[in-house]
Amino acid sequence: MRGVATLSGPRELYKYAITRRCIRKDSKNLRYIELERLTDKSTLLELARYLFKKYESDPKRSAFSLYYRSFQMTQSFLPEIWDRILKDVRLEQEYWSIEAEINNAQQAEEEYKLSVEETKVLDEFLAHQHRINLDVEDWFLHAHILMEKYTKLFKLVLQLTKGNDRRFNKIPSRSFHKHIKFFQTEKTGILDEKYVDLIKDCSNWYVSEIKDVRDDLITHEQIGRFWGSSTSPDTFSISRFNRPDTLVNPLYSLADKYKEKFLILQSERNVFNLLSFFEANASKLEAIDAKTISDIRRKYGRSFPDIPELYNKMNTFFSSVNDYLISQTEK
Repeated sequence: MRGVATLSGPRELYKYAITRRCIRKDSKNLRYIELERLTDKSTLLELARYLFKKYESDPKRSAFSLYYRSFQMTQSFLPEIWDRILKDVRLEQEYWSIEAEINNAQQAEEEYKLSVEETKVLDEFLAHQHRINLDVEDWFLHAHILMEKYTKLFKLVLQLTKGNDRRFNKIPSRSFHKHIKFFQTEKTGILDEKYVDLIKDCSNWYVSEIKDVRDDLITHEQIGRFWGSSTSPDTFSISRFNRPDTLVNPLYSLADKYKEKFLILQSERNVFNLLSFFEANASKLEAIDAKTISDIRRKYGRSFPDIPELYNKMNTFFSSVNDYLISQTEK
């Protein structure tokens, strides 16, 4: 019958499937997008091997060796956690593709029969729909931990290669943010300007893409928010939002308004996909609607950094430090 309300979540969708015993054999509607994996990069390995060999008999080598292994292990966690996120994303994409098909069938007054595989997807999504929250938080927390561990490792390298200079005691070794500030303001001549330049370049992304995310949206979150994600053929985006009706209703209203102009909106119900779509096509919207989209993003949340891009920035920094410290040690 016409005018049936669309399904609003995994529990309702699951109930719909079970009560109607809607099972079919094929699974043509399970759609997902393959996303980029992270390469496990040991970007300070060359430095470590160089120091292990050159300072083989130095007693301080042991402390450096142990802490380098701790740093390397944390670094290896990031690609592992990202692999978990990719599995979470695939599950979400498959769930939303099923919901879109069922909603379309309802609007067309047709019965939709779920396949065995689709029923398994609903079971898993119902049991683990919040797992993506855990894994995304885990990635950013370990990215923050890795940068903290770097500061201790850096200090151990200086102590191993340059002796017990008392000036090294001033270098922060528990906070990368303090490490940045130290080398931006301290004029002790501990290292040359090249390292200061490396730190300045790093600070451009570290504060906004790691520290602020960890502080404001995870560890010291002041306003309760929830996660949402969206995907395109090339990227996965994550956001954290408040979700009052003032966020959801305007997006659905705009989707209805523009569904004839953008056919993709006829089947899209994920509010985060809708928000990402409207942001990408803001120039094609009426001015008042573009402003609505801007207001939603500003008031209710923010996009998280692109994880593969951030991971590359981190490894570029570590690679630059690797080359710098080797050149300093060879002097």
